[in-house]
Amino acid sequence: MQIILVLSILSVAILLFATGWIRMDLVSLLILLSLPLFNVIPAEQAFIAFSNPAVITVAAMFIISAAIANTGVTAHLGRWLFSFAEKSEAKLVLAIMSLTAVASAFINNIGAAAVLLPMVTGIAKKAEIAASRLLMPLAFGSLIGGVCTLIGTPPNILINELMLEYSGQQFNMFDFTPLGVVVVIISICYMMLIGRRLLPDNPSASVQQMSQLKAYVSEIRLSEEATYIGKTLQETGFSSDFQLKVRSLMREQLKITSPRSSLVLRAGDILFLEGKPEQLLKLKGVKGIEVVPGTAQVIAAENKEENQVAEVALTPTNELVGKTLREVHFRDTHGLNVLAIWRRGEPVVKRVDHVVLKFGDMLLIEGPESKILHLADKHDFLLLGGIKPEPYLPDKAPLAIIIMVTVILSVTAGLLPIMHASALGAVAMILSGCIKLSDAYESINWPVIMLIAGTLPLGTAMETSGASSFLAAHLTDMAGPYGPWITLGVLFLITMLLTCIMSNAATAVLLAPIAYDLSQHFGVNPQPFFMAVALAASTCFMTPVSHQSNALVIGPGGYQFSDYLKVGTPLNILVWLLASLAIPFVFPF
Repeated sequence: MQIILVLSILSVAILLFATGWIRMDLVSLLILLSLPLFNVIPAEQAFIAFSNPAVITVAAMFIISAAIANTGVTAHLGRWLFSFAEKSEAKLVLAIMSLTAVASAFINNIGAAAVLLPMVTGIAKKAEIAASRLLMPLAFGSLIGGVCTLIGTPPNILINELMLEYSGQQFNMFDFTPLGVVVVIISICYMMLIGRRLLPDNPSASVQQMSQLKAYVSEIRLSEEATYIGKTLQETGFSSDFQLKVRSLMREQLKITSPRSSLVLRAGDILFLEGKPEQLLKLKGVKGIEVVPGTAQVIAAENKEENQVAEVALTPTNELVGKTLREVHFRDTHGLNVLAIWRRGEPVVKRVDHVVLKFGDMLLIEGPESKILHLADKHDFLLLGGIKPEPYLPDKAPLAIIIMVTVILSVTAGLLPIMHASALGAVAMILSGCIKLSDAYESINWPVIMLIAGTLPLGTAMETSGASSFLAAHLTDMAGPYGPWITLGVLFLITMLLTCIMSNAATAVLLAPIAYDLSQHFGVNPQPFFMAVALAASTCFMTPVSHQSNALVIGPGGYQFSDYLKVGTPLNILVWLLASLAIPFVFPF
């Protein structure tokens, strides 16, 4: 009965993770609450997951990574390395993936990708290369770098703690490195020789559009006083005078797509105009025309020179994901107008305050520079163009590097457990001024923390109820006759495919007890099976939802879901075959 109950909760969790009907962190919280509710495990055992060493270590590493980025270490290395690549696309792919991989090995890989993304788009502009040719290599570089060390990505930390819990064994800091370096080399070679030829050359990410902040669609409303009332669209001069294209018109409840130039305008008409931001803003000076931001009002500024136009992207953990601008009262909260929304290479032709936002969406915003910088710095928006970000703290860079190296050496030498060392490192970063305390709290990816803490009890329940043994037995019935080597390859494939549709951290937690039971079935060392789960959970390139770095670039690159399948699937097959063959050599059965 317990096995059926646990497997039912697991099935519902996978369904919710895959469909995205409910946010992943909320799904994990529901898992945590359901297990005591159905008497699978005691409530005390479920909630103790928040004090798990993996949860504390991941939170501390978020702070350390943010401090490194805050001092400009990664950005400085990027400018230095990219200067050697010049305008060669192949060299740029090599430089981008190499730098991102090295950075992601020691700081959080999502943070490394976020820091380098604006720099890569700027380099694409200078090199006259579409940003879509470089941003997917950036994301892939962060994935492959994260698997090179124990602290590079949350699944590595999770798997290490779970293996210690189940078997009493653990990985050292650089036990991941031999396999990780091979994966890095193979991945970079693939992207330089084959992968980059499969990348799209998206007009939406072209140099010209990046330099002009692209053409956007904005909404305008005609009041009773509008001078255009009674005139045809052709007579308004939208096309000839403002270089704006009328994409659609809404009149009461009727929406007219691509209206004819002879259409006569009426008071109350709402028009969706496509064009350059500077042309759209000129309409503010026309009598009776209201350029509609995220709400029905326009920010009043005594000095229009105070207002700037900038482009920001929603990160996967942004608070606006799954909500509309109206729901969150965006203009009132942030003092900024959203002039338009850009999604996967296309402007969204819809009232911007009614659009349910997704990660990767890019917003064209208008307002005071200080408010735009605050939005980017404090609310998980990625500033892509229009305004230079706040300066780094280069004078703190040497100190941040010393603290980071000390953490790594103390763990490598076995002087401190990773939880203790990372927590001390995070506090040292704060006390030394490498990062402010408020910024440290904000740097922690709380949805990821909730996701890990919520799914850990399910992994425990699978082990104690016998559900993991049940699944492991079925897996060994299928692949067991061929020995542990083939079974490991099947486990790697299952982990990789599950990661395509759900969080890599959740996948690692759910498959860890199965990995342990497989090793027990064969009577072999559990390390190769745990390593297979860790690598497979962190190297899924086939979908944008498999990793937050993949999701981060989907908007700025104008990518479609199919682009990840086309470019990532061959790479995933290579990594699967390579890792399945190599893991037992590094970690013998």
